[in-house]
Amino acid sequence: MSKYKDVELKAKNYYFDKWRGHEKRIQAFDEIVFVNRIGWNHIVHHPRRTLKDKIIRLKKLELARKVLETSSHYQTMEVRGKFYYYGIQAIMNDTRVKVIVTSKGPKGKKVLYSVMFKSLSKQKQKIINKQNEKLI
Repeated sequence: MSKYKDVELKAKNYYFDKWRGHEKRIQAFDEIVFVNRIGWNHIVHHPRRTLKDKIIRLKKLELARKVLETSSHYQTMEVRGKFYYYGIQAIMNDTRVKVIVTSKGPKGKKVLYSVMFKSLSKQKQKIINKQNEKLI
């Protein structure tokens, strides 16, 4: 079995067996964000996603879950027709994590849609830490 298939199988087991069905109430929305096939298909089967990008997203699903479950608010919101897309971002372990949640209308059921990750250089991390200290 290829390395990618191993990563995908492990991530699929986590996503569908350990996360789906065990969703928690998310403080940012004060409601449950459901994990289902919509998010999985967007992460794994998006036609423009490179193999490297898929592997990164699949390996870090647990980090995305932690960000979603611990965030107290969302930072971005975009409306495309009748669908709302909410972005929740955090920096964890020298990685910028962005989780996208979607709903049909502002009051619709919230569903995990996508996850994105970007590593930060040590220099950028130092700058962010200094800025955060000033805010605190």
